Amino acid sequence: MTLEHRLEWFFERKLIMFFLWKEHYLNPLIPEELTKLKSSGLLDDKCVRQVMDEFLPEFEAKLPSGMYFPVPISRTIKQGKAFTTELAIKFHYNFIQVDENQKWSLRNKNISGKVLSLFESNLSFENKTGLYFIEYMSDNRWDKCYLECAITPMLALAIDNVQEELKLQLNNQQTDSIDLNSFRIDSRERCFVHSQNHGEVLLAETPRFWLLEHLNESGSQLVFGKNLFPFSNSA
Repeated sequence: MTLEHRLEWFFERKLIMFFLWKEHYLNPLIPEELTKLKSSGLLDDKCVRQVMDEFLPEFEAKLPSGMYFPVPISRTIKQGKAFTTELAIKFHYNFIQVDENQKWSLRNKNISGKVLSLFESNLSFENKTGLYFIEYMSDNRWDKCYLECAITPMLALAIDNVQEELKLQLNNQQTDSIDLNSFRIDSRERCFVHSQNHGEVLLAETPRFWLLEHLNESGSQLVFGKNLFPFSNSA
């Protein structure tokens, strides 16, 4: 199995490989990051490849989902330690969980207050994997963790009309453009829209009211300027 196919195999099982390179954790599923890792030589190490090609797949059924670090695992094996599930889990991050109510938790402990504010301000979306993640500076290097989400963690706090284009003000303190053909409402009457760079976004109350006020009489289309855009119902 090629490296790329092995990485996809891991991803299908909710296992993601992380490599620390120049103060950043890189995910070789991302083509640009794979190129950097190939040039770094980290992927040429026989023990690192053995960890990914043999050890982790063999024990896959016993491994929790999340991020794994093949380099420190291989370094420990080179020191004479046998590979075990306990060794793999020692070099493992859990996914941060986001539930249907946009409540964050890690290992069944709620995330709130200053920690949640830190995480939200560093929240991003990765097009290649379709996953949300946080990345921030910690102990002189960038720390990164993916989210496992029952609903998008991205929240639109406002919708602005900027030069005849609708822009979202997001909970990560960023501004993004809207796909005007992607507005939808679910069975709980929550409104969502796709953004250009941050995946799907849930509308907070103020932008939700703005949206509902700009629907046509049938409630099936958004009226913006002289144009009409679909507004769909979904489960």
